[in-house]
This record gives sequence, structure tokens and C-alpha cells, in this order.
Amino acid sequence: MRTVVILGKPIELRERSKVRMKGISIGDSISYRFFDGDFHDIRLLFVEPKGHIPPPRTLAITAGHLNNLFGAPVVFLLPSCPAYERQRLIDKDVFFVVSEKYAHLPMLVANERLRKSKQAKRLTPVAQYLLLYHLQIENLEGLAARDIESLVPYSYTSITLGITCLSDLGICEKMADGPKRKVLHFAESGRQLWDKVQPLLIDPVEEYVYCDELLSETTFPVSGINALAHYTRLNPDPERNIMMSMKQFREYMSAGALIRPNEFDGNILIEVWKYPSVSEEPTNAEWVDQLSLAISLRNDTDPRVEKEVEQLIDSIEWKG
Repeated sequence: MRTVVILGKPIELRERSKVRMKGISIGDSISYRFFDGDFHDIRLLFVEPKGHIPPPRTLAITAGHLNNLFGAPVVFLLPSCPAYERQRLIDKDVFFVVSEKYAHLPMLVANERLRKSKQAKRLTPVAQYLLLYHLQIENLEGLAARDIESLVPYSYTSITLGITCLSDLGICEKMADGPKRKVLHFAESGRQLWDKVQPLLIDPVEEYVYCDELLSETTFPVSGINALAHYTRLNPDPERNIMMSMKQFREYMSAGALIRPNEFDGNILIEVWKYPSVSEEPTNAEWVDQLSLAISLRNDTDPRVEKEVEQLIDSIEWKG
């Protein structure tokens, strides 16, 4: 735990673990330390340069990237900063704290940034994951973001933004449960909730890639028609259907582990997903979850597939 003083008020900072820094570049991880803190009831990401302080333009670019990645206003912790540099940072709308002497935290601007992140018209990948987890794995009714953090493969910040998306779309409400704690409340449940969210769902599949061979010992969840065949009476396809994350896909492509990747045919059909398979243990999931599978196949015009998808949804044992 660390404390920084802003305008005479001590703010407790909690260093972020590596697990909660998913998506950050190697360069940023080497150049900065990262802390969470609250100022005027707003969650902020505090970023401290480890050595040389980058120029204002670089700090502005870094702040924008981190804000998009984690959904929280970024505040740089600087040991010193001459007046002309402070003015350049202010001109570029960069939030900063210099020792205990100067602070540029226009909270009205911070609030506006947070509001902009709430203008969702469809579910985000994190929000959809939370919703499908609630419907299939464990009822999230009455839980707060901190309670959910240990259940899903997302950081607290990502979960908070996902909950905000669900709330803004009218899927759930954030109910006060004490002075600082807000919990989820769903007015609908089960099939009724599933039917309600249909126009808001996103296809979990980012792209489809075929290859002849995958040079990896990793076991990936089965997806597509073969997953549907597992859950229903449909016959499986001859090619192997698997899902992997975008990060995994890029790593395997860079390593040359995909033999003859292409868009048309191959022994393996890889579905690159926007979020993990919804499961109690997403890293060990053998099959993609049923509702995500149904969403991924809802544009398939084969009457047999349409019929089995309907039966798949009818067989769901709703949790929330």
C-alpha cells in the first residue's frame, strides 16, 4: 500500500498485480508502475514512470491507450515537472500529480470521460460474458464487482465497466447495499431474460481461420458444428472445430504454429473469439458454452442447425 497526497488529501494507492494488467504492452510494463486509487469517489489508474519521464506527447498517447484498455482516467505520478512542461501536459489534457505541490485533475473532464464509456448500444464482450455466466454458471444477483472478480477471468476495472454496460442497456440495475457497495439486480431471469437481450447480443467470433495443422499441445475448447453435435443429435463435421482467444491466435501465427492458414478450407477450423468460453474454469473448458454457441450459429441457414440450436436453448438449465 502506498499513499500520495493530492490537494492536502491522502489517497491510498494499491499496486496492480500482473494478472490485472492484461493487454498492456511490454514497453509500458517496463517503463511504468501502476496503481489503483479513488479520488472524489472516482476510480483512477495512477501511472508512475520508473526512470526518465517521457515527453508530454508520449504521456498523452500512453494515457489514451491505457484509458481505452482499462476504462479508467489515467493520472501520472511525477517526481518533478517544470512549469513549461506542466503547461504542455495541461494543453494535452493529461492528468498528473507532481509530488505534493501540483495536481491537474479536472474532475469534470474525468466524469465526462466516464460518461462517454457508458454510451453502449450493444453488449461489450465483457458485459456479454458476465450475462452468460449469470444465465448458465452462477446467479450473480446480489453480488458486487469485487465478489465477481474471483469468478471470472477479468480485472475489477473490466468487470465494473461490464456491469455499467449491462445497467445502461437496461439488463440489470446497480442497487445500493451500504454506503459504498453496489450490487446487481436483474428484474427478469432465465428464458425471459435471454429473450429480452436478443437484439443486444454480439457474435462471440471475431474471425474464422482454416489451417491444415496446429503445432501445439494445448487443448482448446471445441466450437462450431462439432460443439453443437456434442450438445444435440446433430452429426459432427469431419474437420476439427476449435476456439481460441485473439491473443493466442496472434501468438501462434507469429510463431508459425498454424500450417497453411487461410480463409477457405483445411483440417482445422479456428474460431477466434472476443471473450473466453463461459465456464467455471475457462482455461480448462472442453466445449464452448451453450449460449455463446447458439449466438455464433444464429445466422446459419441450414434448417438442421436452426432446429438443433432451438433445442439447445430449450435444454438450458437456467441459473439466473
